[in-house]
Amino acid sequence: MPHLLRQNLLLPTPPTVTLHDPRTQLRRLPPAYSTAQTPYSREKDFAPQLRYQLELPRKPKLRPCKVIFVGDCAVGKTAMVNRFCYDKFQSNYKATIGVDFELENFTILGHNFSLEMWDTAGQERFKCIAGAYYRNASVIVATYDMSKRESLESAKRWLSNALNYNTAQQPLIFLVGTKADLLTKEEFMRMERVAGVAASELQAEYWSVSARSGYKITEFFQRLAALAFETIVLQQLKALNATTAAQQTAQTTEKSQTFDLRSYFGSRAGKQKSGCAC
Repeated sequence: MPHLLRQNLLLPTPPTVTLHDPRTQLRRLPPAYSTAQTPYSREKDFAPQLRYQLELPRKPKLRPCKVIFVGDCAVGKTAMVNRFCYDKFQSNYKATIGVDFELENFTILGHNFSLEMWDTAGQERFKCIAGAYYRNASVIVATYDMSKRESLESAKRWLSNALNYNTAQQPLIFLVGTKADLLTKEEFMRMERVAGVAASELQAEYWSVSARSGYKITEFFQRLAALAFETIVLQQLKALNATTAAQQTAQTTEKSQTFDLRSYFGSRAGKQKSGCAC
């Protein structure tokens, strides 16, 4: 009856609402693209001390994690971000002017965690402007086009430039090859071997993706978010332990330097009773 009533009155069909995006709900550490091509965790789960820290009453306060994408113009930086955030791909390319910004929210081990994704322009004329957005980056994604070998060398230069603005901290580094769908199987494997050597030299984790087909896009962003989350929480734990140790050392030093008046006057009275005049 309700169905017939809706049909007769031409009522609109209720929209389908997705309350939780399963792609952003993480309970375990996602695996690397290749365990042989990562300098980061090769474990199948988060570090035990991380889970222990998150179970304590004092929960960590997590700020949004800044992620910057660098690389030549038209290598696919914007396409990667749009494929993950909006699940869409636009074949008509529009160059990024200056910088684009996207915010993606994750729930990792029951805690809210946000990625601030800064998609910087790949034209040389915007290099001086992009430098202003490189600072305080927690993650750097150096991107190259797998169908253009020269873009890999450019990615190295872009990465070096971004690292010059982040000398105070060591960000997580990813080397990502895009447009994997444009290569034959032989070309793909050959390019992966070359890029794997470059990633090892850069101390970066390597990934091959395709924004057009969606190949490995979700897995890459899940891995990025999980590693960033683990790194930031463990850094907070390390800083908290260092502060606690410093406070305990200060308290011990203060106690050792405290002058006990009762023991002083007690020793003076004992000397007087014994008849010692010194």
